[in-house]
Amino acid sequence: MIYDEAFEKRKLDEILEQYKEVLEDLKLVIRSLPSKYQHNPEVLDALLRQYENKERILTEGLKKPYFARIDFKDDEAKEENMCYIGKVGVTDFDQNTVTVDWRAPIASLYYDSNLGKTSYRAPEGIINGTLSLKRQYDIESGKLISFNDVDTVANDEILRPYLSVNADNRLKNIVSSIQSEQNEVIRKDLTDNIIVQGVAGSGKTTVALHRIAYLAYNYRNKIKSNQYMIIGPNKFFIKYISSVLPDLDVTDVPQLTYEEFTKEYLGEDFSLAKEKISKTGFNANKFKMSLDYKTVIDEYIDYLEKEKVLPLKDFCIKDFNILPKEEIRKIYDNIDDRYITDIESKIERTILMASTYLKNNQDKVLTALMAEYNKLLDNAKDNKTKTAINQTYDKIKKELESCGLSSSLRKHFAFRSKKTTALYSDMIRSIEKYYDNKDVKEIKDNEPKEKNTFTFEDLPGLIYLHYRLHGSDIYKDYRQTVIDEAQDYGTFNFYALKQVLSSSSFSIFGDLAQSIYDYRSIDNWNDVISKSFDNDCNLEYLLKSYRTTMEIMNSANLVLSHIGLKTATPVIRHGEDVRYLKIKENDYNRILERVNLLKEKDYQSIALISRDTDEAKEMADNLAKLGLDIKSIGEDNVDYDSGICSLSSELSKGLEFDAVILTDASEDKYSSKDNTDMKNLYVSMTRPLHELEILYDGEITLPLKEEAEKTFIKR
Repeated sequence: MIYDEAFEKRKLDEILEQYKEVLEDLKLVIRSLPSKYQHNPEVLDALLRQYENKERILTEGLKKPYFARIDFKDDEAKEENMCYIGKVGVTDFDQNTVTVDWRAPIASLYYDSNLGKTSYRAPEGIINGTLSLKRQYDIESGKLISFNDVDTVANDEILRPYLSVNADNRLKNIVSSIQSEQNEVIRKDLTDNIIVQGVAGSGKTTVALHRIAYLAYNYRNKIKSNQYMIIGPNKFFIKYISSVLPDLDVTDVPQLTYEEFTKEYLGEDFSLAKEKISKTGFNANKFKMSLDYKTVIDEYIDYLEKEKVLPLKDFCIKDFNILPKEEIRKIYDNIDDRYITDIESKIERTILMASTYLKNNQDKVLTALMAEYNKLLDNAKDNKTKTAINQTYDKIKKELESCGLSSSLRKHFAFRSKKTTALYSDMIRSIEKYYDNKDVKEIKDNEPKEKNTFTFEDLPGLIYLHYRLHGSDIYKDYRQTVIDEAQDYGTFNFYALKQVLSSSSFSIFGDLAQSIYDYRSIDNWNDVISKSFDNDCNLEYLLKSYRTTMEIMNSANLVLSHIGLKTATPVIRHGEDVRYLKIKENDYNRILERVNLLKEKDYQSIALISRDTDEAKEMADNLAKLGLDIKSIGEDNVDYDSGICSLSSELSKGLEFDAVILTDASEDKYSSKDNTDMKNLYVSMTRPLHELEILYDGEITLPLKEEAEKTFIKR
């Protein structure tokens, strides 16, 4: 059942007509929603967003309703099934399949299987059969340009057209060219915890987003979109990916930085200051992001439970002694910690048990209360005082008989109102008490002096302390958490999230070669697996780089070799040689010339990457004065869609551009003796899809010196 070009053209026209009919039906549904849900604005808003996004995707789909076709005969079926695979699945009014969604189980045959006998996993079990055709289509504006039959999608020749497009289109077109190793990660079970170690350009971010899209589609009847979460490295990155999920038919997925998650969870606002790099043998930053720091917080919690949590006085009302503090302590200490992990729940349990105790011992309590009452009456000097005593007694008696004084007991526990940030600062001020190493005093010495100000390394500690204080019921419904650029976290970061998001599985993506904060981040993934996930986590690999040309990747690999890391394997896609130019750092006219030469090549996105944010801003300001339309990107300025931008190597993590200019790769900016500098250089060099220019003032950084000199001789 292969058919010729005439058939394929007729089939495209037929599917486009069916698309239009489905679109018209969808528009009718959208128009009917306001009257149907006029008394439920929240539901109406959610449905409108969902259906309007679907309408937008289908309208866009008229340009290219599908990208592939497979012909598959199930061993149990009489006829062969011809499936056209698109970015979204479409069914007509009679529930006949028009196009198959790329996330559907049968579509995995296109990504993973060769022609011949094969199988795929469906909800009802393994389906065995024969794959007789795998065909790719080039469709533009609803017109069939060409098609070709293939055996496997992993062929570099087949990949090349998808990899040669501009950056703004590439992320959205990946469903056409997902590789088998990527598809395996995307389609992992929802309950699997995975860590994906992927080289630069291996598609970690796109795989992460498509995994969310895949899970949202296949579990759509069980899990809502807002039960997934994405945690990214910075606001610019979050903004960068925010337009992609709706294109994948996914809306309402929370997307946060680690800092934003911490603030949301604590329900408190605070400021982040830049960390101080330790000058001694004790690395305070790394310590705070390790599980050793958890033991400090656990010790502090023990101290709070012994000294601060319980009231220091007997439980009294209007001078009537109801329950001695020793009895409250006994109740609290007898609560089984195996089932209650946070202090707030333990306090609530104590209040409940104390109320029950008072109710069960009502006669005993009332007898003691009556004795005190009579004594007070005997000492009363006037009728007004006696009346007040009687009213108080009646009130306590009534409350005791009805609910065991639980509301009054609750007010007795003042500790519940303490803020996590305040308690964390209190812990830091006396941290030597909670860890048997005098060097931890450096943590106290390095803390920001400004009130309510912390560093990034404090975030897992704040999360874990809040978890031990208040639990995590508000996050009990989350089912999948995706963390991207995870190589810059410590084991404690993951552990803290795992405790809070206890019902969620995790998909963690990173590259240890791009870990640009050596002074604080993890050294290997095995520590995360064993310590943060108790070995309930699998390590997967994406080893092939699809982003850059061979020329760019070969140059970037020089940096990896210099610091003793395994080099990446690029897809066979050639481009221009990396250009090395000796230009003074402040010669903005020459830098502008270089930018204009790239602009002439009609690239949609060009990035100038500097070593730090201040340099990037200075570069943007000076080029703007020369008339260049350029966007300066910083933590507080994340609005960028395309065009020319200037940003730091740190903020460029996870992003990609058509062309990149490194503004100064001198030895004094990227020291060949500093691993953090080298990893920042590697990150910057692996951002472009097509062209890379490396400028330097003075001596170029050592790993690139030989190649730069060869290039200079050629000129």
